Amino acid sequence: MTARKRFKHNVTLLESLPNEMFIEIFYYLLDVDTVYAFSKLNKRYQDLILNYCSAFDFKSVNRVKFDYIIRQHDVHRWRSLRLSDDDITPGQMAHFCQLCSFPENISQLKALSVVNMKLNSSSLFTPHLTSFNQLVSLSIGHVCGKNIPRVELPALRYVVVNSCMHSNWMKMLQLKSLQHTIEHNCSHEYSLTWPTALRKLKVYFRRTDDNEIIRASLKHLSQLTSLSICGTAWESPAPDGQIWENLITSAMPLLEKFQFCFQFWRDFNLTDDIKQVVSTFSTSFYVKERSWFIQCDAQRQQFSIATLYSLPFAFEHFEIVTKSFDESVSTWNNCSNNDFKKDLYKNVNKLTVNVPCDKINQTLNLVNVTDLTLKISIGSIDWIFSMKKLYKLSLGYQFNMSSNDLMQLLKHTPCLSSLTVSCHTLKFLTDQWKHNAICDLLSRKIRSLEISSDNCFSTNSSDYVDVHDLLPIVRIFNKRCRYLSIIVYSRNIVSGFILRVMRHLRSLKVCLQEHNDDQKITKEWLAQQDIALKNLDYSIVQNGNEYSFWFGRRK
Repeated sequence: MTARKRFKHNVTLLESLPNEMFIEIFYYLLDVDTVYAFSKLNKRYQDLILNYCSAFDFKSVNRVKFDYIIRQHDVHRWRSLRLSDDDITPGQMAHFCQLCSFPENISQLKALSVVNMKLNSSSLFTPHLTSFNQLVSLSIGHVCGKNIPRVELPALRYVVVNSCMHSNWMKMLQLKSLQHTIEHNCSHEYSLTWPTALRKLKVYFRRTDDNEIIRASLKHLSQLTSLSICGTAWESPAPDGQIWENLITSAMPLLEKFQFCFQFWRDFNLTDDIKQVVSTFSTSFYVKERSWFIQCDAQRQQFSIATLYSLPFAFEHFEIVTKSFDESVSTWNNCSNNDFKKDLYKNVNKLTVNVPCDKINQTLNLVNVTDLTLKISIGSIDWIFSMKKLYKLSLGYQFNMSSNDLMQLLKHTPCLSSLTVSCHTLKFLTDQWKHNAICDLLSRKIRSLEISSDNCFSTNSSDYVDVHDLLPIVRIFNKRCRYLSIIVYSRNIVSGFILRVMRHLRSLKVCLQEHNDDQKITKEWLAQQDIALKNLDYSIVQNGNEYSFWFGRRK
């Protein structure tokens, strides 16, 4: 049988499958991928994807696929949409508005997520929020709450928002669930109020003063059944369980679930012993009446960060702040429920190691970790090998590791594809770019690379990657890297080297040291440098001396 006949026979078999089989296949695929794969094949498939694909998540989608789907599919049929202005897809919100009339064509949405918005994107979105009167679920950020008009969306029940402490805009909403990550990018006064019908509330905050403001805002939430509070302001004083107990008993009589994580500064000259802190969460109210258990992780040294949290741990991000969990104090040790012990950390998918921990907590479930940050050098790395789902690794400015350990780490993390590391550390780990085996592994595995600062607080002149180091970085990563974030000296390096050589990039973020009014990167300037750049399909977003590119089809 000829190859042509075999091919035609296989096509016939595929066509003979019933629609129900394709619908089952679609169930296992994202609608974005389904439409991209099955569009323009024939009328039958076109009808199937129009009728059964209605949820479109464009986070991390390359611009070619993004443009194709919007042009091929009927946006009036969409029921769920997710857009993101993050570093992988900068300017996606504005680009969507250019391709699709906003908000007229998508006012029928039941679920909408527009996250990581920059100022210009926020101004495109927030004035039109009242147009989405069929919304049931909404996720937005980063926004200024004071710029959002007070809305009445009768069907809206679930909101996730990253914004300042001005929340009057949601006061009239009949929400069941709210997650609020509090940010402080605005200079206006705060006005933190919640919809009084709330049943479930989760709050993240990072500033010391927020704790007291949040507690005061909870006094009117008598319908609350679930409360989750995560505070990472390590300068805070030690938490007091008695204050929370009094608040719950007086203002939240229906509360069934109280989950929390508080970081605080441990200084024995100013605060009580850790056991005293734990004792305020060990009363009969917590342990016997509610079965709410806690643990406190801390080091023995006087000046250090401690973390007190409820069990099971309720949040996705867990930070190791102790050299040994044997030093931790907990109230769950007498609990006889084995399932409870087994699932203590099942929600954790992001892990940050702040200290060289000699003994990892045996109950810490590492299987689900996808994002690992090592801020400092560690001893044995064997515990990392169990992270079979790990895809993102970040190495801090105080981190170092032997070449052999790095080889083992790369070999035992099959899903690893994203790396954040300083140029100095990467240069050390690759033996001045000479360790061919490590360079080859990095080249084959890494799709997303961020060359970070050596300074955890700010960027200084030593963080800019010079041409001598840029050459080996490009040599190692240019074939498979799809996203690059890097700090370079001038725009000439971007146009004359990075854009010309790294042709597989889907997005690029560059920070320039040399940046005056006449040294900015613009499309007009790039077109003058190279005729190929004149015809390049891309969008560019500027934020000070940072430039983010999102590329379309590259020839």
